[in-house]
Amino acid sequence: MPSRRSLLATTATAALAGSVAEPPLPAAPRRKIRVGALNVGEYTFWGIWADILSPQGVLGTPLLEMDITHCWDVNPARSRQFATRYGCQPVATYDGMLGQVDAIAFGGLYEVPWQHQLARPYVDAGVPTYLSRPFSYRLRDIDGLLELAAKRGTPLMASSCQEHLHHASLLKSRLTSCGTIKAVQGTCSSQEFPAHFHIQWFLPRALGYDVEQVGLITDDERNSSYLQETMLFRGSDSQPPYLAALQAASGSHHLYVQVIGEQGTQSISMDRSPNRREELYSYFAPQLVDMQRTFTGQPFQPLDIIRKKTQLFLAGSYSHLVRKGTMVPVDDVPLDWSPRHFKPGWINEKLFKN
Repeated sequence: MPSRRSLLATTATAALAGSVAEPPLPAAPRRKIRVGALNVGEYTFWGIWADILSPQGVLGTPLLEMDITHCWDVNPARSRQFATRYGCQPVATYDGMLGQVDAIAFGGLYEVPWQHQLARPYVDAGVPTYLSRPFSYRLRDIDGLLELAAKRGTPLMASSCQEHLHHASLLKSRLTSCGTIKAVQGTCSSQEFPAHFHIQWFLPRALGYDVEQVGLITDDERNSSYLQETMLFRGSDSQPPYLAALQAASGSHHLYVQVIGEQGTQSISMDRSPNRREELYSYFAPQLVDMQRTFTGQPFQPLDIIRKKTQLFLAGSYSHLVRKGTMVPVDDVPLDWSPRHFKPGWINEKLFKN
């Protein structure tokens, strides 16, 4: 066994040798995902997302591996304001980010009727794309975009923020304790159906997307004083069909779901935090985490689920606007039918290239 003196000498010699050896080269820092922000001006999530992603945001430091490098809005002045606030480059045309970004994301509601056209150059070029809810105002439009994404292998994501919260997976994990489901009740804060009645996408995330029919009763789907949506779930060999009754309720994005079964009842509830920073972490960041995964080739959901979610929104709108609130089979909505736009004429369609 070596003496303590010889051991220290050996250690010192090794340390000296290490001190004159070539130091290892530092690993090159991983480049962040360059993200282009579209529709940053009004009625947009981009103010919230930028507060999480940008060093100039509320958190004071970027939270994820995404960097907002470019932005565009139909109103150039609003685009410049966003660029100044969050330190990115405004572009003059909606396709002006091609070749400069790794992914794009739409943040608003007003652009959705034209979103398939705005996104097409990027999807065609293989640029991962996030589509803002309610995803499309015509089935034919979303079908064309989904087919192009499948052909080009372009990752797509289209979601509501509440789909990404743990409440959905928690409720799903508890369903077996209910036994045969008899009924589902739910409430969600909303002043309008197309974008903020989040429960229409949260519930299938928890219960499955096998929805056969949808009915919507409201005074105005764009700014309602009352709103009830009913979904008929198809069921299975061991589970008869059942109804889910979903109502708008007051509160700040409150969500409540109760599943009533023969063997028991399970429920979840969620309220947003009054603390801005906590809300950014707990309510909005989970969606951005899944967005980043999608942009790196791990899609949040398959393309057929994006289509089904679009069908659910359109079937509810069709029920209200055409069928006076009666239940509508989701497959009965015509391919070229469109609900009312929030802001008709939002963009000059001459801007789109053939």
